[in-house]
Amino acid sequence: MYLKKISLRNFRNYAQEKTSFSPGICLVQGANGQGKSNLLEAIYSLCFGRTFRNIRERDLVRWNEPYYYLQGILHLQERYVKVELGYELSKKRKVIKINGKTTGQFRLAQYCPVVFFIPEDLELIRRGPEERRRYLDRELSQESTLYAELISRYNRVIYQKNRILKERKRYNEIIEMLRPWNKQVVYLGSRIIHKRARAISAWNKLAAKNYKILFQNDQKMKIVYNNIVGEEVEDTTIAEIEEKFERKIISKEKEEWERGFSLLGPHRDDVIFLLNGRDAKRFASHGQQRSVVIALKAAQIQLFNEKKEKPLFIVDDVFSELDEKRKKQCFLLLQEAEQVFLTVTEKSSLNNFLDQVELSSFVRIKEGKILESKNDG
Repeated sequence: MYLKKISLRNFRNYAQEKTSFSPGICLVQGANGQGKSNLLEAIYSLCFGRTFRNIRERDLVRWNEPYYYLQGILHLQERYVKVELGYELSKKRKVIKINGKTTGQFRLAQYCPVVFFIPEDLELIRRGPEERRRYLDRELSQESTLYAELISRYNRVIYQKNRILKERKRYNEIIEMLRPWNKQVVYLGSRIIHKRARAISAWNKLAAKNYKILFQNDQKMKIVYNNIVGEEVEDTTIAEIEEKFERKIISKEKEEWERGFSLLGPHRDDVIFLLNGRDAKRFASHGQQRSVVIALKAAQIQLFNEKKEKPLFIVDDVFSELDEKRKKQCFLLLQEAEQVFLTVTEKSSLNNFLDQVELSSFVRIKEGKILESKNDG
């Protein structure tokens, strides 16, 4: 998959701009705060109908403007697809069109293979469980609209359940009020755990090989999914997960009621990264941790390639965070994607690596304007 053309109107700091790209590596250059990341956010939004940031639609609209509008031409599964995305402030209405037809659900998402790499991802191991869950949900929601719907429904159920737990004294200590909510927690949570387990298992197999090959390191890397069912959950059916989950949530019913919050479920899962059997968060160096994340990103790209649809790879200001060794290894990943969008503040910062690759497009941005655009396609 690749993006051929994009038009932006009133999106972030862009008034009205358009440009075109070719498959291959596109370098997006500009000083900080000029709009590089905003362009990548627009590209992501065209692929998934939403931003990768946890913000409101109205915050995407340029200051003092009534709407934003994005249009893109995507080459997807051997054909061109026109995607339009807009939001009106006054009506609080978002409109998505695919080939001119309005769609209520963004159906392209499950067909758009995109791997997104931002500086925060490099700190994935050092951060807390909530950040790793957010990363996991972001990546799996891209691949599956069903997963995105499961997570959305599950979060609403947990919110309602926690409201009852916090206000339990108003309900005269009627613990039975929890049980209908717990049924939904088990039903939705089991399906989320099932999907997470299979994704992490696939990532683990490839990432372990990547870590060894990319960094010529004999350390054994492993990704472990920490959840209510257990480490071997990827070989478990949804029915088996439901059975185990139900037993455990019943056993914790009284404790949840006494403590006033939900104790069990995917909202408390974690992803653990091991090197030689030891927790990388505690025992690995900062550089080793970043190497693990690069190996993980490589695995995500490779999984898309196995599905015979090379992905679009968005790399937002990651190279400024890496040392020379890891820059070199990260550049090797660029060859695996159909199209790469790579942001830099100064082109010269990558001089040691640009001779390894051939740029297909170059875009220079200043104050929300595309001042220079070169497309070799």
